[in-house]
Amino acid sequence: MENKITKRFDIGGYEQIIKFLTPSKTIYFIDCNCRDFEFRRLKSVGQVFDIKVFASACKHLKPLISIYEDEGFKLKQPKPMTGTDKCTTELRKLIFERSNGLCEANCGRQGKEIHRIIQGKNGGKYNEKNCILLCKECHKNRHFHGQ
Repeated sequence: MENKITKRFDIGGYEQIIKFLTPSKTIYFIDCNCRDFEFRRLKSVGQVFDIKVFASACKHLKPLISIYEDEGFKLKQPKPMTGTDKCTTELRKLIFERSNGLCEANCGRQGKEIHRIIQGKNGGKYNEKNCILLCKECHKNRHFHGQ
């Protein structure tokens, strides 16, 4: 049976959290409250909560992870996302039907643009779980704020 263990650290005035499983020696969660780490985290957005969240380590977490890797631990890696690199007509229709044509940012406006929650540069694909329908203004705001 896997045991979940949480370790808290304080490096450079920032709190770091590492969660891992034993005996499989898998690090499944890392967190740091520094500003650099905030930009490395991929977050689920809107009404889609079943997308796994992964992050790359900041300079405060790297030494800690290195120590655990020396002890045989491994960072859990995301599974490659399935889907396409271009939004298909079928997917567009499916997302419009799911949202009843309304922006899924809950602004109440008519949705017109498909947005990938996990961006293409981070391995995000066009599929039903990774895409939401947004109005032009909400879509612009998501990209401006880096979501």
